[in-house]
Amino acid sequence: MPLMASGDGLPAPIIYRKGWALLGYLAVESNRMHSRVSLAALLWPTLGESSALTNLRQVLSNLNRFCKAKLGPDILRIERTAVGLMRSEAPRFDIDLLLAAPCQSLHLLTEQRVFMDGMDDIADSNFQSWLETTRQMLEARLVGAAENCCDGLLAAEQWERAIDVARALSLRDPWNNAHARRLMHAHAGCGLHSVAVTIYQHFELELQRELGLEPDVETRRLFTRISSGSPAQRRAPSPVAVAAGIRAVKTGLRMAG
Repeated sequence: MPLMASGDGLPAPIIYRKGWALLGYLAVESNRMHSRVSLAALLWPTLGESSALTNLRQVLSNLNRFCKAKLGPDILRIERTAVGLMRSEAPRFDIDLLLAAPCQSLHLLTEQRVFMDGMDDIADSNFQSWLETTRQMLEARLVGAAENCCDGLLAAEQWERAIDVARALSLRDPWNNAHARRLMHAHAGCGLHSVAVTIYQHFELELQRELGLEPDVETRRLFTRISSGSPAQRRAPSPVAVAAGIRAVKTGLRMAG
């Protein structure tokens, strides 16, 4: 069940944007009950308690139909004064993959997914603060999972797959030296030494122009090793690797421009 997605196209039968927001909140804050009053105040902060609770009842009725159809009959627990999403350790949402099966979550990074994208305006600063904190937590988990998987791909010399992950990491954080090294390493492993050199040169230029910094020592050392490699060490790249390298450079240039 995707939560790292836009709330504009709601999955049937959810008809309320705040129903989607409530599902995201309960999924993150799962396996405990939340008072109806606190949920109503979180999502309808400008309404009086009675009106907010009425709106919550409508949203819960709709959300309950969705959960029974998509998640199972006993997942969403609705009591007279409290509500909770009770679930086992089995992954039910895409965000669960970040802990349960991190390498299966890499599409969330390569597709540049954002948790509950477009839902920043759903309520006031209390909800926005929770949403921002949750996004930062999930972002850290996602980037950590991608870094570990990318390093594993590099160690296994699965260069073309490593390029895809390294490129996604660099797009997420274009000034990160470690991400730049992963991207350079992956391209050099494919035999695309000239592309790896171009990636470094672009990284160095933009880092100086935007932040007034130089690449760190480890990144400069990798550049030296790649640029000084003998032609005999350079393997003929596959067409897929060439296309991936060109896309990486062009995308980086567009974003920096």
